[in-house]
Amino acid sequence: MYAMLSLKLTNKTTAAEQEKFDAHLRDSGWMKLAKLSSTWFTRYKDSAAELDIIDEVKLDVAAAAKYSAVSDYNAVVNVSQSEPSSF
Repeated sequence: MYAMLSLKLTNKTTAAEQEKFDAHLRDSGWMKLAKLSSTWFTRYKDSAAELDIIDEVKLDVAAAAKYSAVSDYNAVVNVSQSEPSSF
């Protein structure tokens, strides 16, 4: 199973906060989709339940926000059996 995450940090977010946020997501196993600076994906066990994955994604994003002192963001997640493809 794969989760694809798209994020929008507010204009109040500094470059340093963005870098810390991104680093925390990378350290948590997230990878950016090529050519899309705010879209990430990661892989879960095939047996993982969709709602459990969504809950874990929310925790990952909240942890990255706390680590980087980002207080305002918007996010969307999609769970699929297929790896996301970008073009």
